[in-house]
Amino acid sequence: MSTWGVIKAAGLTSYLLIWASIVLGAFSYGATVPVKVRKILLPTHQFAGWLGFIFGLLHGAVLMIDTYQPFLLSEILIPFTAEYKPVATGFGTLALYMIVAILISSDMIKKLGKKVWRSVHLFSYPLFFFSLIHGLGDGSDSGKTWAFQIYAWSLIIFVAIVLYRVYIEKKVSRKPVGVKKNA
Repeated sequence: MSTWGVIKAAGLTSYLLIWASIVLGAFSYGATVPVKVRKILLPTHQFAGWLGFIFGLLHGAVLMIDTYQPFLLSEILIPFTAEYKPVATGFGTLALYMIVAILISSDMIKKLGKKVWRSVHLFSYPLFFFSLIHGLGDGSDSGKTWAFQIYAWSLIIFVAIVLYRVYIEKKVSRKPVGVKKNA
């Protein structure tokens, strides 16, 4: 497989794993999720997030050794400075920083506290959109029907999940006084 093939495969795999992690994360916590289900969803959510991060690192690393469209390390690490499609590439860089912050805060949840962890974890939502913008704007296959369908369906499912999560949280928070919420 060529470096370009690895770049494309690693990028799309990273996107889909990050999407899966966010979708699973939306259901890993909350009052409506039974504890038995959480015990399955939570580690799967975490594993998908880490794998998405690792494939994202592979995506960026192979960009530096590609001979057709090589990137400098600075173009990968400093948002919006790449010579090739700087805006789309910049959103990919911002997504990288967001997932790093999320993963670090998750590993330091006891030191940071749940309130700080939750605040940092909210970056998951813009992380998804930044990854989507990066893939659509920079992905060489994004104009193909199959790739567009992946992006479109992932967006539709993401929005539906977020709306459902907001609805459920509002519904649970409206319970009468004296009714205990599950965390």
